[in-house]
Amino acid sequence: MARSVKTVGVFGKDGGGSGRHHEPVPWEAARPRTRQSGENATVNSVHRNPVIICVDDEPIVLHSLREQFERELAGYDVEVAESATEALEILDDLRARSIPVPVVVSDHIMPGMKGDELLVRVHERLPDTRTILLTGQAGLDAVAHAINGAALYRYISKPWSRDDLTLTVREAARSFESERLVREHQRQLAVAHRAATRFVPFSFLSLIGRSELSQVERGDHVVRTVTVYYSDIRSYTTLVEGRTPADNLAWINEYLLAMEPPIHAHGGFVDNIAGDTIVALFGNGADAGLAAAIASFQSLSEHNLHREQRGDPPLHIGIGMTTGECLMGIIGGDERLQCSVVGDPVNLAARVEQLTKRLGPLLLTDETRRALIDPSRYALRYVDYVRVKGRSEPTRLYEVLDPLPPDERERKLATASALAEALARFQAGDLAEAEASFEQLAQDDPCDPAFRWHLARVQDAVRRGLPSDWDGATQLLVK
Repeated sequence: MARSVKTVGVFGKDGGGSGRHHEPVPWEAARPRTRQSGENATVNSVHRNPVIICVDDEPIVLHSLREQFERELAGYDVEVAESATEALEILDDLRARSIPVPVVVSDHIMPGMKGDELLVRVHERLPDTRTILLTGQAGLDAVAHAINGAALYRYISKPWSRDDLTLTVREAARSFESERLVREHQRQLAVAHRAATRFVPFSFLSLIGRSELSQVERGDHVVRTVTVYYSDIRSYTTLVEGRTPADNLAWINEYLLAMEPPIHAHGGFVDNIAGDTIVALFGNGADAGLAAAIASFQSLSEHNLHREQRGDPPLHIGIGMTTGECLMGIIGGDERLQCSVVGDPVNLAARVEQLTKRLGPLLLTDETRRALIDPSRYALRYVDYVRVKGRSEPTRLYEVLDPLPPDERERKLATASALAEALARFQAGDLAEAEASFEQLAQDDPCDPAFRWHLARVQDAVRRGLPSDWDGATQLLVK
């Protein structure tokens, strides 16, 4: 007697999903390979294409879907699962191997987890994957759950049209791929933008009214009031001597890596790096610039701990600051453009920084002091009245004591009044009284280099005499 053959209805006369297939398929032939109890749902290890996952507890349906999609959707591989649990295992395996899953097509009524809940979990794992609910038995609540929780791409009722299903999955996959390409393009643009900002200060561009590099033209400029931060490493030449170029490049980059964050954290940007020199600009106020300078010394202290742990000497820096109008613009030729800052404040900050060797590690001009919202918030002491090389107008200089260790800060604050009085005598031309005052200060605090510096200047004036056009400002020839 001939063996009876069990057939399963899949497509009707319209190609959809009820009735019998024109050529009955034996159950055993249609059924995909089932995994044995306890066997993990591992996927094809040679997938080279994005994978579409089909989920249904009817093997004949899975066989038909797989056959249809593999034939009609070129460029995609197909995986099938007979339960939600198996589908999630396949999904996790694909995720671990970074294989894209553009579409998941799921039945709703299945043993265990229903289709709507499965698609919600798929969306939690892969939010960009398109989800399609393919069933004739899902109620409105299940569909609403899938729409709200899984961003359901489409709900298709049984019986379905083969062409409609193929078109839906194809368009869903194309939508996924288009969105992926847009995200990748955006990622590449973001990478390029980040790379560009490491060479071109975008804060500079914003100050001259440009938001994109493509908008920049030679000659673009603006005049802005900025606070200039100018720093150098002490004894830089000694530090680089005896080291290979690679060693010097490494430690300088480590130093710059430690010094840059305080500048950015307070709204400034690095305009120029030249060896150990950092020039930063603050268009958001003198307080921001001074706060960044104070934080820079804290950052340097932390960096020095790492240097000392590996046996390297600590670094010491000086920072000079001033505030004023600068012309900020784009200069260059047809092939090479660069941002440039031109103005007296940049030159003055560089000259003031040179004086930090004698008067204290952090100095600011009276222009910056007057630009502070409340100068009394900071520990300042008046340290000199000078006319630096390249500038006709003299300026008062103040040492900022906030970065100093507490004992040194208190010691300098205690002598601030006496120092101001001694300087007043010197500026008035009372050399004898000024010399006596500085001698006393140097005896009281021999560790303060400013007292020795002023004493030497007064003694030189005693020997040489004051110039006929003396106005109280000392002409400094240092650059």
